[in-house]
Amino acid sequence: MLGIVAAMALTAGGGVLTATPSLGAAAEQSYIVVLKDTVLDAGAVAAAHQGKYGFPAAKVYRHAVSGYAGTMTAAEAQAVAVDPDVEFVAMSRTFDTPNDPVPSDAEVAPFWWLRIGGTVDEARNTTVGDGSSAKDSVNVNVAVIDSGIDGAHPDLNVRGGVDCSSGTPVRVDPIDKLGHGTSVAGIIGARNNNIGIIGTAPGTPLWSVRVVDDYDVITEESLICAIDWVTSTRKDDDSRNDIEVANISIGGPGSDTADCGRGSDPMHYAICRSVRAGVAYAVAAGNAHADIADTVPAAYREVLTATAMADFDGRPGGVAAPLCGAENWADVGQRDDQPAFFSNFATHSRDKRHTVSAPGVCMLSTAPGGYSVNHGTSFASPAVAGSVARCISQNDCRGSGKDVMEDFLDRAENFNKNDHDHGFDGDPIRPKDKQYYGYLTRLAEF
Repeated sequence: MLGIVAAMALTAGGGVLTATPSLGAAAEQSYIVVLKDTVLDAGAVAAAHQGKYGFPAAKVYRHAVSGYAGTMTAAEAQAVAVDPDVEFVAMSRTFDTPNDPVPSDAEVAPFWWLRIGGTVDEARNTTVGDGSSAKDSVNVNVAVIDSGIDGAHPDLNVRGGVDCSSGTPVRVDPIDKLGHGTSVAGIIGARNNNIGIIGTAPGTPLWSVRVVDDYDVITEESLICAIDWVTSTRKDDDSRNDIEVANISIGGPGSDTADCGRGSDPMHYAICRSVRAGVAYAVAAGNAHADIADTVPAAYREVLTATAMADFDGRPGGVAAPLCGAENWADVGQRDDQPAFFSNFATHSRDKRHTVSAPGVCMLSTAPGGYSVNHGTSFASPAVAGSVARCISQNDCRGSGKDVMEDFLDRAENFNKNDHDHGFDGDPIRPKDKQYYGYLTRLAEF
């Protein structure tokens, strides 16, 4: 069962260029160079550094962070780090690809959607076209930073996308060779169109941001490219493409860093600036049943970190048999309306404040050319992302990405405290040991 828990894991260490590297080491590797805010043209500085130090500089970032990625030796990186235009230099990290979604051999109702407030009446309000005519439809741009989205899927309103897998954004017709991103997209915004399933923010515009390359590798350059591109939509002249919510179902070893990662963590640095530009981020907590303090981006306090709970009947109470199609989750000790046995959790007060929960077991969603069932915090995170988009569309979550996050968390907490039956055994009202999973998200109007 663990084999079908979709996750992305950090496999290569990275971090700030510290101390003095061996000048005799001639091996080249990828570094990320973050420039100072006083730099007006990151591309010009990258070209100047390339000419001065002799390494290829490419993949320029201009929006969430000013800088570039380049392949260089440790000695060259040390020289660049003391350049007056440079804020800091960090060794690039590499991520694994997610597992492919596993098709279900049985039909499974979308209990997860019912469990967080979806209603039968809402499901009967069918729509036409892209879903914009229905009163339930949401019109908040949401980016899926993942393996891509199947742009031809009839249940998804995919407006466009870019391929950041090379580290440079390239406009493409959205596709998804792995399926992971398409499943994430369906949980966020599957249309209310009387076919397939219905998402948390029905019909909302989706933007595919691919970060998995053709060799199934995800680099830190690709992730920063994605964050940078998402941020750029907030700064151009076209208000119709302004992305307000982004989902990242990616995680790996790391920790929260001081001063938004300035001087140490370029991905954290980029996310903080993107949040200030108006983007709210929902991210997966991780599937190691461990403290989120040791997982990034889940540990970053500027993001909504989604843990996973298990529901098998779409209702609270914990009375359902733990069955998902032919799978019996009792074999791994899982019970209805309990934290998912694999889900990471918070223990520190600073992490509890940005942690929220959503269903993450037996998640029926879209897949390339059809539908599939998946499990993992990778699929709890989009349930949160779609709920945030819905909160924004109802004008209950407003302001910067940080303000939206705080509004959402406050409303989720208030709802759970006013309706104790909504939650699950393991939420803050019914805590389990020192493991904090957060309040269960809710789709109903706040």
